[in-house]
Amino acid sequence: MMKIRGALVDILVYLDRKLYADHVVYYGKSKILYVLMLKELYGMLIASLLYYRRFVKDIKKIGFVLNPYDPCTANRIVNGLQHTIVWHVDDIKSSHQNKEVNDNFLK
Repeated sequence: MMKIRGALVDILVYLDRKLYADHVVYYGKSKILYVLMLKELYGMLIASLLYYRRFVKDIKKIGFVLNPYDPCTANRIVNGLQHTIVWHVDDIKSSHQNKEVNDNFLK
């Protein structure tokens, strides 16, 4: 079972009123929707966290330093210029003035 609250309840009801509207319950002014998960969400979260930790460990080994304000951004200095990477899940963007630095990073 999963408990959904807040704006996500409204979004789900908007997307499929027949499926969700009759199952919304109210606690005071708060809307709550309980759903039965067909797949395990917890395992997916753990897998994502393990991937993130491994990725950060690997990029630190080659000189990247995590941005203290955004945990999915890291920088290092290559050839006197900043090399920045940003990522979301498993999509990575490499940014450096020298195209070869970006190309070599992807290898």
